[in-house]
Amino acid sequence: MRLTEAAIGKETVRIMKSLRNLGLCLVLLCTAALAQTVSTGVLNARWHDSGFTGDDNYNAVTAASDGKIYYVISAHGIDLGAQMFSYDPATDTVRHIADLTEASGEKGKKSIPQGKSHVSFYEHKGKLYFATHMGYYQVIDGKEMVGVPPAGYKPYPGGHFLAYDMKSGKIEKLATAPGGEGIITLSMDQKKERLYALTWPSGRFLRYDLTTRQLHDLGLTAGQGEKGVGDQFRVVSRAIAVNPALGGVMFSDATGSIWRYDWKRQDKDLAIISGLTLKMPILGEWDPNKPGSMGYNWRQIVWYPRERMFYGIHGNTGELFRFDSDGGFVEAVGRLASQQTISSGQYDKFPYGYLGLTLGPDGDTLYYLTGTPLDHEIHFVTYHIPTKKQTDHGALVLPDGTRPTWAQAIAVGKDKRIYTVSKTNKGGKLKVDLLSFPDPLQTTPEPLPEYEMIRSWLNPTGMPHPLQEAHSICFDRDGNVIVVDSIGSRVHRFTPEGKWLSEIGLGPGSAPGQFRGARDARVNRAGEIFVSDADNYRIQVFNHEGKFLRMFGEKGRGPGQFLRGHGLEFSPDQKRLYIVDVDNNRVAVFDPSGKFLFNFGKKGPGPGEFREAHGIGVTPEGDVVVSNYYGPTQRFTADGKYLYDFGAGGFRGWVYFHSMTTDNRGYTYVAARDQQRHNAIVIYDNRGAYVGNFIARSGEGEQGVKTAAVDPQGNIYVAVEGRGVHGVQVFRRKP
Repeated sequence: MRLTEAAIGKETVRIMKSLRNLGLCLVLLCTAALAQTVSTGVLNARWHDSGFTGDDNYNAVTAASDGKIYYVISAHGIDLGAQMFSYDPATDTVRHIADLTEASGEKGKKSIPQGKSHVSFYEHKGKLYFATHMGYYQVIDGKEMVGVPPAGYKPYPGGHFLAYDMKSGKIEKLATAPGGEGIITLSMDQKKERLYALTWPSGRFLRYDLTTRQLHDLGLTAGQGEKGVGDQFRVVSRAIAVNPALGGVMFSDATGSIWRYDWKRQDKDLAIISGLTLKMPILGEWDPNKPGSMGYNWRQIVWYPRERMFYGIHGNTGELFRFDSDGGFVEAVGRLASQQTISSGQYDKFPYGYLGLTLGPDGDTLYYLTGTPLDHEIHFVTYHIPTKKQTDHGALVLPDGTRPTWAQAIAVGKDKRIYTVSKTNKGGKLKVDLLSFPDPLQTTPEPLPEYEMIRSWLNPTGMPHPLQEAHSICFDRDGNVIVVDSIGSRVHRFTPEGKWLSEIGLGPGSAPGQFRGARDARVNRAGEIFVSDADNYRIQVFNHEGKFLRMFGEKGRGPGQFLRGHGLEFSPDQKRLYIVDVDNNRVAVFDPSGKFLFNFGKKGPGPGEFREAHGIGVTPEGDVVVSNYYGPTQRFTADGKYLYDFGAGGFRGWVYFHSMTTDNRGYTYVAARDQQRHNAIVIYDNRGAYVGNFIARSGEGEQGVKTAAVDPQGNIYVAVEGRGVHGVQVFRRKP
């Protein structure tokens, strides 16, 4: 019997839903403006250092009514238990609350410790209810199994239901899971004062009544759970849904079945809901008998009161779905993932998916923390349910530019900051701790800087060969401006004020010192001028005076060969010259003498792959920044290891990207164009955060831009080209 039929009847449900829909107009007026945010592509995160060297966190972060953030950091060692902390935003202090093994009365007993709390906290009448789980286990053939205790140690005693009194600061042990099982999943019905749990590895369903203080074991729910073998193996669900209106309790299993516990009939009604399944074609094919994924389980699920619906997320695919436990249907809504994951056509690296899903403080927006195909950073993504608007607000970045990974919990504090427990690995040292960042839906962004033109020299006179296209610019060792004319196949030198000084090389042609479609130039500390002679498939080198010295490269796809050499840049130590090869979709690396060192990159839309890369820059730290024509701009180590990307195609409306440069702060300046063919120089800081943009204009109106160069004073020289307009304009940031 369906809950709706037992409780209020199908017709009543239909009427109530119609009334709720009529109310959505008011909802949209209140929340649409809130959902419209302007992202910089980066969210400024900060650590809250506990001093504990742990290694994980799952679910166990909450923002309590006292304004504090409570959380657990897990540990996997045989002698180390999970630690519980609180963070007070009002005083910016972290307090250690308890070692969960000790709080469970097991200190010194030489048994496998309470290494995790794998569940969310539930606040009720001044107490936080949660549970413990083992952290000491082994992995055999991709399957997590209970760890075998070493000599002198006893088996795991079982996970505990715990209650933390926020006023007294004491932890009370309520009950213990049977059979030495951990408690991996927990939920609470506050109205009926009951805790519901699933155990690991067997997947037993438990109910604990706060009023009677009795524990009820309702048996196995998924074969033999993760303890099973073959067709008895089922990964255990990590989220239990409690309908606060009707009291029904539901959870999924790896086959896609949805189980329901009828609180009225209690022990007599734990059964699979007939006709409902999460095994939808959009989720792909999963083998529920194979470890390594969540199968067709939901990963996390939250209640949305306005629709009286659950919204859940499937693991690796990131598919969002609606589940109507009243009327009995489940339907896919769309994919909730980072923009990088979606645009690359890939899935996130972590096959279990992410647990950091919650309903935001506006009551209409889902907040989600998720990963990327390489799992190298965390993105904050929101989904506004009434308008179906999804927004990737960007990656979390620490003040030093580090991008933390791993976020399996989420909580929104009263201080309008979002909290999770995250990790970084720098210099081989793992750091796991509480992390927070401002909620972009509750925080007014800082105003962006403005830029002003201070100098302009278009169609400069006094030249024997007028400019036909200002394709790229750089500075010689004296601070003069070198302009590469790609159409004219010439390279010119000007003063910073725009007075023509000389021509470098011998003009159009294929002989040494001549150019065909030159694209870019860079100057090393010795004053040597390197020019990418694209249509001659080579790099040419000239001395400071412009005399030809040498050349290297040839046409082809092999090592040391080019199809269209474009952007150039030197490493900070001048020992490497990085060359963007557009049509080979890679970066070629040479030493200044012309000796080939290595290539990196290949054609594709994924991380570390190129879609007609054009521009390149090198940061003061030696990282390499490469702009894709169709976005995004990507950052690599000096040896070509992918780090992260920024400025994706479509971000703030820019969809095409030509050449670029970096300055002495590591800022990136990209020549960009939108779908209406408006052009601008778009600026990002050393962390990949959007800084601003400016447009080149002349008496004829808005002009096209090819690239930029920044002098030591921060003045930005822009290569301007349009119909009959060619030259340079100089900009600076307004004070």
